[in-house]
Amino acid sequence: MAFDFNLSGVQATSSTQKRLAPWAIYPVEFKGCRKESVAGKKDPTATYDILKVRFEGEDGYYEESIFYPKDSDAERPTYTSKDGHEYQGASNWERTKFFVVQLITVLCGEEGMKKFQEVSTKFKSFDDLVTVLVKMTTPKIGTKTNLKLVGRTRENVVEPVLPKFVAVNKDGEAFCSDNFIGDKLFFSNYEKQRIDEYNRAVPTDMGKVDTAVSADNSDMSGIDFDSLLN
Repeated sequence: MAFDFNLSGVQATSSTQKRLAPWAIYPVEFKGCRKESVAGKKDPTATYDILKVRFEGEDGYYEESIFYPKDSDAERPTYTSKDGHEYQGASNWERTKFFVVQLITVLCGEEGMKKFQEVSTKFKSFDDLVTVLVKMTTPKIGTKTNLKLVGRTRENVVEPVLPKFVAVNKDGEAFCSDNFIGDKLFFSNYEKQRIDEYNRAVPTDMGKVDTAVSADNSDMSGIDFDSLLN
């Protein structure tokens, strides 16, 4: 086997990013919206279209994935409270609509939102909505904002997710119940309790071990590298 000692094309560090942790409010940059198509896991012949919206910060990234809606996404789920009272939750479709409205309002302002609402009267498919959304938000890539994430437990792992930002009032109307993006972000008292529970469940910090080696080039200026190879 021949060895190639030319290291000029070797990547020095990993570019892999980690996901942002749950239960925190992060300063982030908007990195864009895009449409992505993936093959189904149970049925590889099936293709699913997804709207993806990405944010990145110093601590990692978060990407919201919204599957193109199907008929059942318009149905509201029914829940039962601790006292036995039944109530409705927002449908997946309502959540998607409120997500898009809040995203555009923060990134494009009220005027941008008005333009989006005007053109939405001409939409004939969700693909039309995604096309205009991508077009309007692409110039906003790099916009600095804040992102609120809470936690959802799946298979004993707490995953970062957006907070519940749509609810249904007593009159059966959906309304915006929280902000997930922008400058007006905060945690409710209930959420603060959840944060405390999450932090108590995190493994004990064993202390930070400084394994970093400073890059000091001060002693290299006097080295004649060519002479080392002669």
